[in-house]
Amino acid sequence: MSLLRFLLYSPMRRRIRILQARLELLSDRLDRMEKRLEESRFPDPDTREKLRAALGKTLTLQIDSSLIRGTLVSVQYHSLELQDETGQRITVPVSRITAVTFDD
Repeated sequence: MSLLRFLLYSPMRRRIRILQARLELLSDRLDRMEKRLEESRFPDPDTREKLRAALGKTLTLQIDSSLIRGTLVSVQYHSLELQDETGQRITVPVSRITAVTFDD
């Protein structure tokens, strides 16, 4: 079958159009799911603002079964930086944080 005859064959063209429409729908669904996933990541925009407002305040981070307590020094996109009671700065990746408690 020649390429021209293949392209002009009506049932096959209809099947291609259906597949293209399905591909567009799947692409749209994937975009929405990626957006929802980004919105559900910790910290979400509201929590990030709350953390920024808490700069200079004491908080406790739970990482697995450990607790880290200190003064919040910096809020970065992928990490939080605390200063503990000894003055040592600790950088904690947000992907490791399971809970945040605001002590003040």
